[in-house]
Amino acid sequence: MIDTTVATNHSEKLVLELIRSMETGGLANVVQALCTDDFVWANSGLETIYGQEALFAQMAAGGFSSQIPILKPMTHFSADLMHMASRDGVVFTERVDHHWDETGRDLMTPHICGVAEVRDNKISAFRDFYDVCCYTQAPTGKQEGFDLVSFRTAQANGNA
Repeated sequence: MIDTTVATNHSEKLVLELIRSMETGGLANVVQALCTDDFVWANSGLETIYGQEALFAQMAAGGFSSQIPILKPMTHFSADLMHMASRDGVVFTERVDHHWDETGRDLMTPHICGVAEVRDNKISAFRDFYDVCCYTQAPTGKQEGFDLVSFRTAQANGNA
């Protein structure tokens, strides 16, 4: 889970809030509030998304699961931040992203180097670099006793 309080400056806080919004399900609202209209989102092996309008169209069409079949049963997301550094409006993150299904299986777990750019106090670019072999990895097994409702409640409260 992303802890936004570890940010050491405004640019880092914006980037962590964007990643955190993917965990809480508030991505659309956060993109509107924290990203430029011409915001660019790039992921290894996928077409780059140019602009908020294109991002929202992609989200309406099924999001990244429309391009990465392993993500079709995904119900929630979490990220583990390992390192972060920034300078002059550029924020680098090293993290491991988790894409979960309703039984607690981790469907895809890329180890990511993320590069974000901040312009005029808004995120203008968010690029994630990783090995695309994760698109065909085998999911983990089901987690015994996993309860999606409890997980989401804990995540919303900052405890997951």
